[in-house]
Amino acid sequence: MAAGTTSKKPAAKPASKPAKVPQPTADKATASGARARVPFPKKNQPPSEAEFVARLPLATGKKFENVRAFLKKQAGVTEDLYFYGPKTGWAYRYQHGASSLGTIMLHDDRLVGIVALDAAALGEVDFTALSDVGERARRLAHGSPSLSWLDLPLDGPGASDFKVLLKAKLRTLPQPDASSDGGPASPSPPPPPPTAPGRGRKPSAD
Repeated sequence: MAAGTTSKKPAAKPASKPAKVPQPTADKATASGARARVPFPKKNQPPSEAEFVARLPLATGKKFENVRAFLKKQAGVTEDLYFYGPKTGWAYRYQHGASSLGTIMLHDDRLVGIVALDAAALGEVDFTALSDVGERARRLAHGSPSLSWLDLPLDGPGASDFKVLLKAKLRTLPQPDASSDGGPASPSPPPPPPTAPGRGRKPSAD
């Protein structure tokens, strides 16, 4: 290079700002630990049967009707739509005389059957004949040693498992008094909300 000459390097272009990456929003409620949605939380707004069924996929709706038909065939069993409070909302309650038999509810837009089994009813269940759904429900049972609450999603083989558990409970319940006037039974205790998928629940202190 000749003396007295200088070379100029081209000025570096300013780095462009990185494009903003959109943040996922679908899992915000899950990440924040928000409660599951309650479909029908208002006592003065009971859903119609059509509104309840409209929230279910077609295949799940068919299983729901199948379980309902099974329950209605059982002697002494009654069905009603019952409000369990704003944290649970409206659900289908099944009674055998004055005894609670089971509940079918929507939990975070998923159909769930809940049944409470005491030691006698548990002894009537052949758990080896249940699907993996029924076995999982047994492992995640919550409540107390004297009364175990089992939650079964009814959108798959759990519907058949739920019927097996209900049959076992029916065998241990007293027969309704034939001389009763057929009036409404005393309210059954509200079922605990179903356990979150993949998580167990410690027995309550009740």
